[in-house]
Parts: sequence; C-alpha cells; structure tokens
Amino acid sequence: MSFPERPSKQQAFLALLKRGWTSLHLDARQPGVVVPPSFREEAHLVLQYGYDLPILIPDLEVDDVHVRATLSFSRAAQLTVVPWTAVYVISGVDGREVRYTEDIPEDILIAEPPAVRRLQSVPAHPETELAEPLAEALSVRRRRRPQLRLVK
Repeated sequence: MSFPERPSKQQAFLALLKRGWTSLHLDARQPGVVVPPSFREEAHLVLQYGYDLPILIPDLEVDDVHVRATLSFSRAAQLTVVPWTAVYVISGVDGREVRYTEDIPEDILIAEPPAVRRLQSVPAHPETELAEPLAEALSVRRRRRPQLRLVK
C-alpha cells in the first residue's frame, strides 16, 4: 500500500522537531533497535526528542536509516538507536502526528477514545418510562443557597 501524500518518517520527524519536542512511537522488538534492556520487549515504546528538553541530547543524529541519540532514562544516560522500520507514529508536542498504520504491530492496538456515555435517571417504578438524560434534568434544577437560622 502506498501513501504518496505522506512524508517519509525522516522528513516528518525533522519537520516536527523544528516545532518542538517530538515523540517516536516504536516497536522496540524490531531488529536494530537499541534501548535499555528493560524496554527491549515493548511493542509500544515512546521516546522523546527535542533541542530544548530539560535534559539535553548531546549527540542527536538523524539519517535515512535511523535516529541515534543518548537519552536519559531515570536520569541515566543511555545510547539509543531507532531504525525507521521500527517507527509507526511520529507526534509533536502540539498534537500533530503522522501515523504509519502499515507498520503498527498486529499485537497492539492504538485505541480510539471511548465514546462519552450520557447518564439517565432511573425510574422509581418499573412501569414508568425513563426521564430525559440526567445532565439536562440537572441543568434545570437549581439548588437553593444554604441559609443559617437562629435557633434558641
């Protein structure tokens, strides 16, 4: 499947990196990925890059094959190498992202947010029909402001 309107992963990463912090969503199990041992079996690992991160990246290298950088994991510097073949989403801090669906591992799902459920009032008697949604009913009813009374 071809996506001619979509930029290459390298182009998308560099474009988003110019705007600010950028995250690579990757499958750390893919060949050529170098990350700390505790993350090597992660199907969905997110690594964050940027020129102005609180902990600077001293050696960020981006080429046609991979992204190579020393990143901080729990304040410990670790060399990482991420081949483009392992990346399936590139996202920016501003919410923009480029998704490469054909590269998402089959054993994970990027779930859409669940639909918002509206609450409804429960009838007092089983024969009674359901009232309007609870949110609408509550917006009509107003609580009285509490008042203090003098008791002797």
